[in-house]
Amino acid sequence: MTYRFAPRTPPSPAPDPRPRIAVIGAAGATGQHAVRQALALGHRVTALVAEPALWALAHDDLDVVRADLLEPQSLRGVLEGHDAVLCLVGHKPEPLNQRESPQRGAPQAALATRHIVAAMSEAGVSRLVLMGAAGVGNSVAAGALGLGRWLHWLLPDVMADKERQEALVRGSALHWTVLRPARLSHAPSGADLHVGENLRWGWRGIPREDLAALMVRLATDSASIGKVLTVA
Repeated sequence: MTYRFAPRTPPSPAPDPRPRIAVIGAAGATGQHAVRQALALGHRVTALVAEPALWALAHDDLDVVRADLLEPQSLRGVLEGHDAVLCLVGHKPEPLNQRESPQRGAPQAALATRHIVAAMSEAGVSRLVLMGAAGVGNSVAAGALGLGRWLHWLLPDVMADKERQEALVRGSALHWTVLRPARLSHAPSGADLHVGENLRWGWRGIPREDLAALMVRLATDSASIGKVLTVA
């Protein structure tokens, strides 16, 4: 008598329960801290950068992806499977090619963020933590000694772009949190951050490392969804 045994199928690996976070603007001064902070907490991280060849950090839980935030097609398929996105886009996103153009020279954070919001919606990712800026929206009047109005006078194009960027996020269907940090600095970590809605703010420097740590924590914090928080 002949017996036939079906081959044993190995069990499927259990899904990894750790959060998977995409850091957009990862090559920037604050973005690099955000990547390190997220990895230190045991998260799986995707760093979106313009030039991966210039990226130095390697880690088993880190994927580095080449993306141009001003080209929507470069974001397609990148954000699927992520639990949250940290957006740390500067007012002039770094292009894949370094040739400047009139479009590249103007503040483009709002345009880049429009593409990010669309890519998140397409990928089914809802959680977004945005690094905005103090001096936007109702925080203009909260600036000490008229600092909010002074910023709009000194940097009209940049501040107008930041206004559009925040409006895009707040008007989206995403589960967003907006942070409005005051002046960012390269000071060592350990500052006593004041975080809240409608806070008074001034010219005190906020260590980039501390802001990055706050953004990473908020990525998994549902209590902050739909809130605009000043960091001073």
